[in-house]
Amino acid sequence: MDQNKKPTFLHYLYKNLPTYSELKTVIPGIISWLKQFLSTGKWKYTLLGLLTGIIIAYLLNPETSTACFWTMVGVLLSVIFGSALLYLKDSWRRFKKQSSLGKLLGPIYNIGGACTIFVSEYWRNISKGNLYAYDKSKELVGTSRVMGTGDATALPYLYGLLVKAGKSYTDISIVKSYIDFEGEWSNNFVSIGGLTNKATERLMTSYRERLPYYFSETGNSIVRDYGSYGRYLEGDIEHDYGMIIKITGLNHANRVLFIIAGIQDLGTSGAAYYLSDHASQLADRYGDDDFALVVGVKRKIGDKSAFEATFDERSRVFIISRGNNV
Repeated sequence: MDQNKKPTFLHYLYKNLPTYSELKTVIPGIISWLKQFLSTGKWKYTLLGLLTGIIIAYLLNPETSTACFWTMVGVLLSVIFGSALLYLKDSWRRFKKQSSLGKLLGPIYNIGGACTIFVSEYWRNISKGNLYAYDKSKELVGTSRVMGTGDATALPYLYGLLVKAGKSYTDISIVKSYIDFEGEWSNNFVSIGGLTNKATERLMTSYRERLPYYFSETGNSIVRDYGSYGRYLEGDIEHDYGMIIKITGLNHANRVLFIIAGIQDLGTSGAAYYLSDHASQLADRYGDDDFALVVGVKRKIGDKSAFEATFDERSRVFIISRGNNV
């Protein structure tokens, strides 16, 4: 399927047609909707229908016996046309919101634009460590692969953003970066987490010159290269920091990738929350363009305290010696 084809309003209406199971429950839904329609906020449609019916009745046949019939016809028509208008207005509003997110997501929004979400995981030896027995048995309960709290918190924010943009769950795949990294590399993708994620690690090493921000070799700071000098930003007692980067055409001519990563877990989850919560504003600001920004998060409050941080004001300067990185 052509991944460059943008969804239209007709695509949206067709995709949201009710299923058979939904049609089976349509009668209670219609009754509920009529109660809402005839409520205070919708009185104007009923009044319009009543007046229209009266006018039609007395223009066609002023006899009292038919006037009542045509009045009811007018009311019914007003309800039908009013409901259709409200449905189309609401659908158009939601479609425009999706289109706005489409600018932000780029090729992911296109018809057939699937997206891979790379998550990082850690390996542990389940025969050691602080593992607890289940029901006092000798059997250990746990897994050899665990996800960091930052990645686990960020994942639903980003998944939810894709769903809001109209992507079906069949278009979204979640891949552990250590399993099939190369096989998914040429897709549209979102890489969650820092250097423990193979996708992020490869971008930070092989494509550093294309990235406005990158992590230091230890992953403990966010760095920006200004040529003869650089600036670095580390977390402090009050704040953790993360980055949001969108780049198109890096791994494939018609693909887009996002990096959502923090210095620590809170920076990752905060960056994901900020992108999800401010998606419409970012779409209005950047449109279809690539962008990069640094997000700060207050440790005492959590990821929902995320704010856009001014990197130059918060970072420190270092002299770049080629061959030696921070």
